[in-house]
Amino acid sequence: IEDALSGIEQDVPIDMVQIDLTRCWELLGEIIGDSVHESLIDELFSQFCLGK
Repeated sequence: IEDALSGIEQDVPIDMVQIDLTRCWELLGEIIGDSVHESLIDELFSQFCLGK
């Protein structure tokens, strides 16, 4: 969030600020359990018999 705010204060183009905000959203999702990295899902399916 600090990076996004800093970018806004420094008149960084909004599409660049959006990258920081998207990353914040992804990290928040991981913290509250709404999202996980695709690599983690791939690892789980490669090591365990899930969904079969």
